[in-house]
Amino acid sequence: MNIKNTLTFLILLISNCLFAQNLHVASIFGDKMVIQQGIHAPVWGYATPNTVVSVDFAGTISTTRSGADGKWKLALPVLTAGGPYIMKLYTTDTLRLNDVMVGEVWLSSGQSNMEWRMGSGVGPNTEKEIAEANYPDIRFFDVPRKTSCIPLDDMDKQNWNAVNPSTVKDLSAIAYFFARELHLDKKVAVGIINSSWGATSVEAWMSAEMLASHPDFKERVLKIDRNPGKWNTFVEKSNKADRDRDSIAKSSKEGLKAGVHTLGYDNITWEKTIYPVDMAGIGLGGFWGVVWLRKNIDLPKELNGKNLLISLDMRARDVFIYMNGTEIGRTVNPDKVIVYKIPGKIVKAGKNVLAIRMYVNWGSANIGTKETIAAITSVDKKTKIPLDGEWFGNGTIEPPVAQWQNYYNNLTVQYNARIAPLIPYGIKGVIWYQGENNAGKAHQYRTLFPMLIQDWRTRWGQGYFPFLFVQLANYKAKKPEPSDDDWAELREAQSLTLQLPNTGMACAIDIGDANNIHPKNKVDVGKRLYLAARKVAYGENIVCSGPVYESMRVEGDKIRLKFSSIGNGLTTRNNESLKGFAIAGNDHRFYWADATIERNEVVVSSTKVKSPESVRYSWESNPDGNLYNMEGLPAPPFRTDNLKMITQ
Repeated sequence: MNIKNTLTFLILLISNCLFAQNLHVASIFGDKMVIQQGIHAPVWGYATPNTVVSVDFAGTISTTRSGADGKWKLALPVLTAGGPYIMKLYTTDTLRLNDVMVGEVWLSSGQSNMEWRMGSGVGPNTEKEIAEANYPDIRFFDVPRKTSCIPLDDMDKQNWNAVNPSTVKDLSAIAYFFARELHLDKKVAVGIINSSWGATSVEAWMSAEMLASHPDFKERVLKIDRNPGKWNTFVEKSNKADRDRDSIAKSSKEGLKAGVHTLGYDNITWEKTIYPVDMAGIGLGGFWGVVWLRKNIDLPKELNGKNLLISLDMRARDVFIYMNGTEIGRTVNPDKVIVYKIPGKIVKAGKNVLAIRMYVNWGSANIGTKETIAAITSVDKKTKIPLDGEWFGNGTIEPPVAQWQNYYNNLTVQYNARIAPLIPYGIKGVIWYQGENNAGKAHQYRTLFPMLIQDWRTRWGQGYFPFLFVQLANYKAKKPEPSDDDWAELREAQSLTLQLPNTGMACAIDIGDANNIHPKNKVDVGKRLYLAARKVAYGENIVCSGPVYESMRVEGDKIRLKFSSIGNGLTTRNNESLKGFAIAGNDHRFYWADATIERNEVVVSSTKVKSPESVRYSWESNPDGNLYNMEGLPAPPFRTDNLKMITQ
């Protein structure tokens, strides 16, 4: 290349770089996006300082001028649903965004139940739901996974995608089912902006300014180190610890070297527990790492050398199953009953040993439940050997691993990196599923959660936009007697948040899973959120909630309860007797109660309480309450007393 051509090439290269950098639009804007109808939707970005910027969209041109810092923002005219359109943005440069729709835009946020992807499973109809997910006018945008110690103006570039069987696998399941209901009902394009992250507390999603106004957090917020370089170094170290932990947990063979999986190994010093097996039962509540479990099994002589089947209901990250020293199966993320084959050549009459290697996070692993029985059976199912009774566990066989890298749950870091860059993109409202992480401080959540809603509304500047949330689903083992419960108190904090204007709640108290904090039924959660949206966001006169406790009065040895949102009347599922009610007198000791429906009210009593004062309903982590309205919606948990909370 000669000197003249070289100079020409360099001039063109420099010109192209300058030309390309002359106009920039915030990363939330892109092909296939959805613009909110009915408002002056903002558009913003960067350009050469003091430059006229124009946006040509849907037949109108809007103009502004960039500031001395290059920032610009303008508001589009109020638009009605339609499209597809092309959005052209230009100064001396031109940007072109294609296939843009005008419709309804919702932000979905929270922790893991909102983050839960369609591809991770939504029940027995998962494959059918994915195969039928062909909705080109439902678009979604996943906010990049990043944290920050200071609010960010923008985020890494990410694409909007239209829903089809390939793309829907990566979409929040709850957000998808909500969007589908909205799209089919209103016949408009729907945009979902998903910004959720598992195991995060509400305080990670709030701005520093708002959080500092809470007395429990003022000092902690003032101590936040706002040096991005230090923060990024900390994040990288944390991510490396995560990678190292996974590598060790998946590759370590110390247990196999020691023969833990063999018949001759002596586990006499291990922790002893009784089936069903969970980590707390062997002293490993909250444990991160690899746990070995062993079960001694006596088999009758008629099974000697016979092919057998073993069914195990397990929850863990990864499991390896061994019988008499031989691997018979392995499963990643088991969350249901799985049947494995045991070859006859390793089956012995008399003593046998089952050994299971489990990779565990947060101590959230178990074998079996009170409802499911692990068992070894003959192939013809005529012989069944239950695996209940005594088990042994040990979490010290494999090398220790790094514990939870909690950097993404630090104060404000989710807001800074994954909410601030979205503001003030035009939205209709928010759907939110979070609270599990705050259950231990449920009383504090009474103030924190409303503050988050106020925080976002203030910063968006779109008034009291609808904020809809999911009340925590039923989870954990049932309790034999009425007692205080932090999850019940968290649900009460959520119910109290309905005092804020334009809020709605989807009750999920009947569609959870006792053994899985991530219940698979996301369809009904999405539908119930949309019922709330129909009333709160779209002004329809409908019943969007189950019966809501309103008032009580004492009638001798009974208490009569009155409800709102009864719809066409109170009922139970399958005409069962009412369950889930507890009653107490002035000693504040609660007993399970008898309850009946009379004239769309509930009358509660107990032979153990002659002078009742208060009632509680579904007041535990995993209640069995069955009060509904005729519309098929469950009554949210409640209490009539104001006794001091255990999280207070």
